[in-house]
Amino acid sequence: KTNSKLQLGLALSSHAVTDLYASFILGLIPVLALKFNLSIFLVSLLTSVSGISNSLTQPVFGFLSDKYGYRYFLIAGPLFSAIFISLLGVVPNYAIILVFLFLGNLAVASLHPPNAAMGGHYGGRRKGLANSLISFAGTFGYSIGSLFIILIIEKIGISFTPFAMIPGIIMAIILIKYLPKQSSYKEKSGNIAFFKSLIKVKKIKIGLLAMIIFVSFGRDLLWLTLITFMPLYFTQAGINLTNIGYIFTFFGLVGASGGLLAGYLWDKLKRKTFLIQVSLLLGLPFIFFIYNSRGIMPVVLFIISGFFFISSLPLCIRLAQDIFPTKLSIASALVMGLSQGLSALTMMLLGKLADHKGMPFATYIVLSIIIAGIILISFFPFLYRKAFERNVGFTGLTTTK
Repeated sequence: KTNSKLQLGLALSSHAVTDLYASFILGLIPVLALKFNLSIFLVSLLTSVSGISNSLTQPVFGFLSDKYGYRYFLIAGPLFSAIFISLLGVVPNYAIILVFLFLGNLAVASLHPPNAAMGGHYGGRRKGLANSLISFAGTFGYSIGSLFIILIIEKIGISFTPFAMIPGIIMAIILIKYLPKQSSYKEKSGNIAFFKSLIKVKKIKIGLLAMIIFVSFGRDLLWLTLITFMPLYFTQAGINLTNIGYIFTFFGLVGASGGLLAGYLWDKLKRKTFLIQVSLLLGLPFIFFIYNSRGIMPVVLFIISGFFFISSLPLCIRLAQDIFPTKLSIASALVMGLSQGLSALTMMLLGKLADHKGMPFATYIVLSIIIAGIILISFFPFLYRKAFERNVGFTGLTTTK
């Protein structure tokens, strides 16, 4: 039990530190946009490259961590994300920024699947809460990352951003010392066989997974839209860089609290998918009225929206883990990786659309995708009942009906 608490503590702290660096780009967007005279499309390319590197590679890292154990991937996450992303402030041109963003977020991607799986392995009977705690830690780190790098830039100058890598290096040293030498939950059953089994698996099971990925895709696309457009929107509204950092910090912290509440309710409620639908549906009006409000209201609406949209991430991960209970890392990676990767690719198109039609129009397109996901996942309980009746291998969804 003590070791489980230690490992969960390491999962929480490593997730927080690694995601700290993942959000540096939010604080750098206004600075880089001014420095290199970037269009909305080129700004969206920054977040898209980050998302692609941080997501599409996650199934690969999920496969490798299930096969070889999580130790090396948990160490690589904070170490290399700290090194590459902290150098963004001193690189000389836009192309190198893209390269360093890709490499730094590749390190972030290496941590996420095994990190999420630790909640399933060490969470005991409260796996939903454990996943939400781990998600909360990452969201907390992400929420303060942009403010952290902004304060460095504002107080001592952009040329000192390499000093920001210190927390990541310290975290890596702690992980080297306290993570088990051999992973206690390394999968033995063969990951290649798992990927082959995806071809042969029952169509209903694939359908359930596709529903989760589509809902996650809509949520992740909205997330990317907000973190790309809002720094520019708030800058155009006359809000200074430091205050933008505080806004994103509150946005993340409010969202993290929503994730904790959602994780608690997940372990209590019977109809799991309803919780996902409610969290997404309640957030829609806040996003819609951001562009239709004046004064301080857009900031308030943006922060409140985080409570609903961020909270759905651990729920979707937990749902996928219940579909594939023997492959937790890969299940986590399929949701986080594919949905985030697809949303990152789509974000490039939205950036080009925003250059021609405006940021509000592009955002409303994303809201329509969210609505489609809410409707689609309404069929999840029905398909689950059919899958359960046919006994296709579910072990954790007996209360989803």
